Amino acid sequence: MMTTVKPSFEIMIVFDNRCVKPGFLTGFGFSALIYNHFTENYVLFDTGSNNKILIHNINKFNVDISNIKKVVISHEHFDHAGGLDGLLQINPNLDVFIPMDSEISFKRAFPGVSFNGVAQLTEIEKNIFSSGQIGGSYMKEHALFLRTKDNEIIIIVGCAHPGVEQFIVKAKKMADIKAIIGGFHGFRKFSFLDGIEFIGACHCTQYLDSIKERFPNQFKRICVGDKFLF
Repeated sequence: MMTTVKPSFEIMIVFDNRCVKPGFLTGFGFSALIYNHFTENYVLFDTGSNNKILIHNINKFNVDISNIKKVVISHEHFDHAGGLDGLLQINPNLDVFIPMDSEISFKRAFPGVSFNGVAQLTEIEKNIFSSGQIGGSYMKEHALFLRTKDNEIIIIVGCAHPGVEQFIVKAKKMADIKAIIGGFHGFRKFSFLDGIEFIGACHCTQYLDSIKERFPNQFKRICVGDKFLF
């Protein structure tokens, strides 16, 4: 009798501007909905730029918005935080995790909302970690590190303004990296991607064609409506 191995995480792409599947909507920005099989909870990473598009796409995955308890915003740019207001209207008690240095900006924009400012590597729930804020004086950003039952790391980044390599180096201190998904911005230090099995560059990635050419087998096209199991 065959048994089905349950994945550690399901990652649903609910916002992106490069590729979209039929029935879903596209917009400028990025967002990924994560189902954590360790806790049976949903965690939303970033919110895209438009709450109506975001909510439509989440509903297309047959997920009730009220079942999302935690939201992680990578950084304060509108294409990653613009959909947050619509989520808070549905669930004003969301736990929202942001870079520590962005607390003042978010509290001004959303008075009365309790934000969790994150400075260091922090486990926000079982096997889902904030990288802690990374970056210089211009902007701090954090990513998510998902640790699978096989002790491999899935990195989810927003725009990776501080450099994808900084998140990779930090994640490698935890375990080997199996996958990285999200916007790579102007990242060109491609050697840092060597050995990563799943490279899902999307959104703001400027050198997408170069990454595809260098990693033809590892590169995975990312579209709104995709679901990936790890």
